[in-house]
Amino acid sequence: MNKDWHNAHVMPERATLDQRVAWHLDHAAHCACRPIPDSVLKVLAERGIAVPPPPQH
Repeated sequence: MNKDWHNAHVMPERATLDQRVAWHLDHAAHCACRPIPDSVLKVLAERGIAVPPPPQH
């Protein structure tokens, strides 16, 4: 887990769908300590947005 990234990028309380999508995309690119939730994956697919590959450490 990338603690520095998590400390600097806290999910907003009552995040909008667009905020959740943006957060999970950024998370997947920088940490990916857990998978993107199915609800967000569905939105990404509907919007034609590819999930970034996990970071290489």
